[in-house]
Amino acid sequence: MVYIKNLFYFYFSPTKETVSSLPLCSKIINIFSFLLLQYLFILLITGIRILLQIKGILEPLKYDGEMNTLTNSLFLSVLLGPLLEEIVFRLWLIYDKINISISVAYILLWVSAKVFGVHWFSSIPYVLIFVLVFISIFTALFFLLKRYENQKIISFWEKNQKLFIIISCIFFGAIHIGNYTTNNNSIIYYFITFAPQIFFGFILCYIRIRMGFGASVATHSINNFIPLILSKII
Repeated sequence: MVYIKNLFYFYFSPTKETVSSLPLCSKIINIFSFLLLQYLFILLITGIRILLQIKGILEPLKYDGEMNTLTNSLFLSVLLGPLLEEIVFRLWLIYDKINISISVAYILLWVSAKVFGVHWFSSIPYVLIFVLVFISIFTALFFLLKRYENQKIISFWEKNQKLFIIISCIFFGAIHIGNYTTNNNSIIYYFITFAPQIFFGFILCYIRIRMGFGASVATHSINNFIPLILSKII
């Protein structure tokens, strides 16, 4: 329970949180404790959704066809997807020139792909262009940060970390809007549908800050792996 307590202390009562370096065994226990918390939250939200469906307030969730294909792919859903999402939403939460340069470079390429319909990994020439542009943006940002880095910037990052977490979690939930097809634009629909992603975002942010980037990627991967395997078995 101490792991779960520290999660809530981190967000709501920082002075009560106990911070210490964790051995690998404790990190693994931490990860599965948080995953259990996430699944309990999903169970609660699912129960509320079912009640609202019975009352005719919400319709059953319908997954986008393309999303079904992606979630059934072990490589995309369990390996590449979590890594890239952690780079976009959580790598940069702790101030570091390399972390920020990697995140911003990939975010710019990701946004350009969405806006212009570019599929960076569809062919070798596109992959090469992606790599060249990524290296160029990363290098420019890194040396820009190196030149203008000062204690004010670092302090600003540390002071506003919770705000960055909130922004990260909201956008993390928002990118999953395309996972579903619906005509329902009510606040209840969006809250019930995307609350689990936003809640999981807060868990991943905590893990990233307290246990490291690798731990947040591992947690994200395991979270995606479990339902994928269950869907194959059941």
